[in-house]
Amino acid sequence: MQRETTPDEETRPEPEGPAKPLLAPSPLKRRLLSLLLLAGGGAAFLSLAPHWPKEHSVDFRLDGESGTVVGFDVTWSRADAEAGAVSGSSFRFEPGRAPKIVHTTVHLPDGSYALDIRIDRADRSDSIQRTLTLGDAEKITVPLR
Repeated sequence: MQRETTPDEETRPEPEGPAKPLLAPSPLKRRLLSLLLLAGGGAAFLSLAPHWPKEHSVDFRLDGESGTVVGFDVTWSRADAEAGAVSGSSFRFEPGRAPKIVHTTVHLPDGSYALDIRIDRADRSDSIQRTLTLGDAEKITVPLR
């Protein structure tokens, strides 16, 4: 049994494989667009990388009357910003047992920082300020007097 066709069906051509977009980029254009996208991603990565936190080795060197030091507190703030503290740490020691050098690691982006340091001694407390730049050296030593 044969089916009757309508006039619309008779004039409609049969599809010949998958349809192609009208403005399909050539393989060369696709490759260039991929490379351009990759280059843009690489440029974005390189511009943001210095702002990512990384570990920095910092030594606090207790000069002078280190035998009287019972502790010290360090507050890290960005030197170029009005914002508050971005990091901080405290170190405590038995009287007369403070080491000459206190090793620590901070996890901060490269850049300039203002350090507010309070040194607690057996008979008094002293406050000092230091400015340093992370990223200039592998290891930084901060003298505390």
